[in-house]
Amino acid sequence: MAAHPTDAAWRPEGLDPIVRVVEAFRALDPDLPIQYALSFLTIAQNEGLSIRDLSERLGIAQSSASRNVAALSKWHSFGKAGHDLVQAEEDPRERRRKVITLTPQGRDLARRLTDLLAPPESQAPLRRTA
Repeated sequence: MAAHPTDAAWRPEGLDPIVRVVEAFRALDPDLPIQYALSFLTIAQNEGLSIRDLSERLGIAQSSASRNVAALSKWHSFGKAGHDLVQAEEDPRERRRKVITLTPQGRDLARRLTDLLAPPESQAPLRRTA
């Protein structure tokens, strides 16, 4: 049986950066739902989103987006500690609207995830001394 033409181009090690990102989320919380991780990544890419904006981008209900943000915030539901990665604050121009931003811990995680995805050639080369 002939191999599919794209099989030769596929390299399993190409998945390594993705595995490292998933492992970083698991280190944060081994039971962290993928929806929370996707919510975090969407917020990190688009700080200042509202709950409604987040729900539309992810294609989920506003109640689900709100629950995801609560879990990623300092306090989850029922007084349970959250992950303290994002914060939702009142929009000063539209008080009924909350805008979601990263906390310092969230910014740190976003930087670490970005570093995990950086291709080796983008990292600073070692300087040779003669």
